[in-house]
Amino acid sequence: MEARIIPALDSAALAARTILESNGETYRAEETALRMCIAFGLKDPQIMAFPTGYVLSAIIDTQRETRVYRIQERGIRLDRIDAVNSISRKAVKGQIGPEAAYEELKALRGLPALNWWRAGLYYALAAAFFTVMFGGGFTEFFMSFLIGFLVQTLQIPLSLRQVPVQLRSFFLGFIAALAAVLLQELIPARQEPLITGVIMPLLPGLALTNAVRDTIRGDLISGLGRGAEALISAVMLSAGVAIALLLRGALWTA
Repeated sequence: MEARIIPALDSAALAARTILESNGETYRAEETALRMCIAFGLKDPQIMAFPTGYVLSAIIDTQRETRVYRIQERGIRLDRIDAVNSISRKAVKGQIGPEAAYEELKALRGLPALNWWRAGLYYALAAAFFTVMFGGGFTEFFMSFLIGFLVQTLQIPLSLRQVPVQLRSFFLGFIAALAAVLLQELIPARQEPLITGVIMPLLPGLALTNAVRDTIRGDLISGLGRGAEALISAVMLSAGVAIALLLRGALWTA
């Protein structure tokens, strides 16, 4: 039997889901959902959120209604987190009702993702400037820009096919390092700042930061889970780079 639609509860649940899918902190998802439930007049709201899902319940007409959702895919979407925060603030101030909040959240989730060429351009610029920060010159800047654009372009289909983040890190690290060493054969450049700059945007810095923040706040399960995910992603990324360098060395000495 399907659960009946309750705009007040479902809007709070959709807000928590959107924050978690956008790689937001678990405490932010919990606080946002609780504040929206209280603002919409729900009694005794309770929520338990993890990076991979949440349980939200509240008493409605003497009965407790519950929403459970499993988070399958997460991506960094700070714009969505900011939009959800704005909707929740309007709900707390009484400027928006549960039905309107639910419709705004659905519309927010329906917005198209960033164009592939813009995403590639932003990644390429980030990689290029990281390369300069690690001691690269104009040649390394130009090469890391090209490789960064390639890496981000390959990342989009992997994300659409829901390839696990850890395998994605391994593959992209391998491609980034392999492209760097192959391009070096055509254009002499410094290898260390080039490869370092290209893989820097792939490092799970946000996940690690959220892991520390969740642990400090007492959300130990979320903190340990995010920390393990960040550690495995970093190891897989390093493994991809190492295998590309070993392959290059084996081919050149053969």
